[in-house]
Amino acid sequence: NIIIFIIAFLEFLYIATVGNQYTLHTNIFLPREDAPKVAVKIEKEGIVEFQGARMENGELVLDFRSIERGETKVHAGYQFSDEGGMISIHEHSFKVSATGVIMDRTIGELNFNGYQAVIISVLLGLFFTEIIMLWLFFSDAKKGLFSYRMIALGGIGIYNLVILMFLIYKLMNNVVNSFSIFLVEVAETSLMLIIAITPIMLVLSIFLMASNIWLIRHEGRRPINMLGIAFGILWFLGMVLVLSGSAGVLTRVWSIPFLGFVRSMAIYVIGYLECMFLATVISAYLAVKYTPSLDQDYIIILGCAIRKDGTLTPLLKGRVDSAIAFEKKQFEKNGKHAIFVPSGGQGADEIISEGEAMEQYLLEQKIPKEQILREDQSKNTNENIMFSKRIIEEAIGTVMDSKIAFATTNYHVFRGYILAEKNEVHAKGIAAKTKAYFYPNAFLREFIGLLVEEKWRHIGLVLFIMLSLLQLSYWA
Repeated sequence: NIIIFIIAFLEFLYIATVGNQYTLHTNIFLPREDAPKVAVKIEKEGIVEFQGARMENGELVLDFRSIERGETKVHAGYQFSDEGGMISIHEHSFKVSATGVIMDRTIGELNFNGYQAVIISVLLGLFFTEIIMLWLFFSDAKKGLFSYRMIALGGIGIYNLVILMFLIYKLMNNVVNSFSIFLVEVAETSLMLIIAITPIMLVLSIFLMASNIWLIRHEGRRPINMLGIAFGILWFLGMVLVLSGSAGVLTRVWSIPFLGFVRSMAIYVIGYLECMFLATVISAYLAVKYTPSLDQDYIIILGCAIRKDGTLTPLLKGRVDSAIAFEKKQFEKNGKHAIFVPSGGQGADEIISEGEAMEQYLLEQKIPKEQILREDQSKNTNENIMFSKRIIEEAIGTVMDSKIAFATTNYHVFRGYILAEKNEVHAKGIAAKTKAYFYPNAFLREFIGLLVEEKWRHIGLVLFIMLSLLQLSYWA
């Protein structure tokens, strides 16, 4: 923030110094070295002053200086001889700001002397922002601090990186030769973002749809087992909506103001959601790969459905087995036992609670009774952690000085971190594997759950991005 503030302050000083002069490039190139005679008419006197014409690299340019704050129109023409008539060149609308900066506000343009400094400062701001976001993102990952902040850092970091690379590419190819063109390019970054990450999203969509077909063959055709297929179809329709206008298809349709506005909004929303999805995929992967230190005091085992006879399903058994394996490895390394907290209430179709079913399994695996603290009232993951925290506090008074881990299935680990922090439990995740065909669909379900839980935050960010880019489009 300090770096960005310094850059903005230096930019302001520079523009305030050079902005009282304005060089109007006419885009008229003449085969002569001396400037022709130029006639200039200023509608409202005392706002700007014409200082003369000159040739610059074969182009005719006009120089103006600000006098006082206000707005005026400037008509310019040139003569090839004393007897010849004026040939019209340009009509421009000038606005002089309170700091004396001349801004060319002609329709379709926004220019001023020193705009290059603004572009450089924007690029520097994007660069330092990217460095800071990457540092914070990987610092959190290294410390095991998986949270919504990490998704935000990753998502905005992806968006920021694409914008930076896109603008640098445009500048290197001399596409940006005015401030108004720069604004147009910035306003189009959402579209460029979508085009840039389309190959990645295409691979992910195909993978999700293929895994869904495999899942349906093994688990049956239930609505929840078709999330990947639905995601792939929706993504494909979104790409048709976005890319049809860029490819020249349906151009007449998108030229209708309302439909064009809808397409623009869709581009911003799709770009944002794709960044958040990729950031969630990366964050979830790092959360699964993260290994807690082998000195935990408690291991909360997050429950899920059990069989009708009260035994563990393969999914829940995997969670308990991963907790047992971690605790065994910890004891072999430093001789420290951890206390297991099997957590889960009794569902309407379950003969015993999930917590009790896990406790019985732990006992069967030769885990001593005194090494188990059962929680059997919770109905969801949030309550798993909330009620387990209460049971631990009843045993020792506070969880602040305890090292706590939680065991759950790999697709569920990241959400476990989120809910742990929500309940002020600084726990680390232990990931249990699941069947390959089950994981993608389950992860997609967790991603939707994360969006729903923080819907107002996401809606606010989407609206902020949309309004910001619409403002840029208006200026451009």
